[in-house]
Amino acid sequence: MRVHYHRRDGLALAAKKLRAGGGTYKVAFIGGSVTEGAGASDAERYSYRALTGQYLASRYPEVAFTFVNAAVGGTDSVYGAYRFREHVLKTGPVDLLFVEFAVNDAGDRTASVRAMEGIARQAKRSNPRMAIGFIYSPNTAGLRLFREQGRVQPAIGHHEEVAAHYGIPSLSIARSIYEGIAAGELRWEDYSGDEVHPHDAGFGLYGGLVETFLRETLGYRADGDADQDETAGLPEPLEPSCYEHAGLLPPGTAERAPGWRHEQPWRFEHVCYWKLPGEALIGDTAGAAFRLRFQGTAAGIAVLAGMDLGDIEFAIDGGRYEPMRLFDSRCASFYRPKIVLLAEGLVPGGHTIDIRIAADMPALSTGRCVRILYFLVNA
Repeated sequence: MRVHYHRRDGLALAAKKLRAGGGTYKVAFIGGSVTEGAGASDAERYSYRALTGQYLASRYPEVAFTFVNAAVGGTDSVYGAYRFREHVLKTGPVDLLFVEFAVNDAGDRTASVRAMEGIARQAKRSNPRMAIGFIYSPNTAGLRLFREQGRVQPAIGHHEEVAAHYGIPSLSIARSIYEGIAAGELRWEDYSGDEVHPHDAGFGLYGGLVETFLRETLGYRADGDADQDETAGLPEPLEPSCYEHAGLLPPGTAERAPGWRHEQPWRFEHVCYWKLPGEALIGDTAGAAFRLRFQGTAAGIAVLAGMDLGDIEFAIDGGRYEPMRLFDSRCASFYRPKIVLLAEGLVPGGHTIDIRIAADMPALSTGRCVRILYFLVNA
């Protein structure tokens, strides 16, 4: 099976520190459920994340590795950019970062580019020596597109724009899998038991492709120079409104208002496949409103979606209230966090968002409850 990758500038900075031996080395993985290891019988042994860690530890036995699992199932690169500081950088400098969101991004170029270069720029500003690799996963929708049109899912092209702009190496497991199936070398069932997630054998294939990618990129020296200019500034962003300064604010940031309660500590009584925070801002009465003051150009909310979720209305800077539907078809089946951006492209500086619970209860919902887990702000 052919391995599809772009070396670009390689992972020279990563290789330089690894070859030196000794010391500590931190590797972080951010992505969705594939990076988390969904589908594996034991994610800490058989996921591509685990297999990559095993390969690095065996190749560089003198190095003391630590690994950061910043994967959150069912999330896209937009939420990845907003949670990057909290989930990846909070524990200190990272040496090598893998980013995987190609199956969770819905195909919106602007959103993907803003998010992926927001991640890249946050990473490089935190540590100019950090090495980054993008990984693109397959799914059955992408396989159908490849069979019909000979191309991979649009999100991969959007991510590649960012990778090329910043010289980031990338590995397209998607194209390798699609071509292998088209050539009769592989069946989807040999790789996955559903539409997205590899099983153990699939992750073994995945891990082998990542290993080949690492052998090539760790050993590659761009223009014969493995040192690279670590002091060089970042290029101008592809999207001026990229999520370079994105972050999370705790739910208690909002101004107190009747009809809302800030629960801390907070424990959710139902099953949710995400690890939830220990606090939430909760309202369940029609018309209950609060105000958030923030500094930045974009803002949104992360809510816990589920059977009793209500919709909201919001107003920016004292303007007219606009409706925002939160309840969707999946809410009736299980609980999961969901992010919604309410404002983008604002003039830099101070702003307000007023949020109130809509009077009309969604048709399939059992209530109007809105549980806010975080506020999202791009400063």
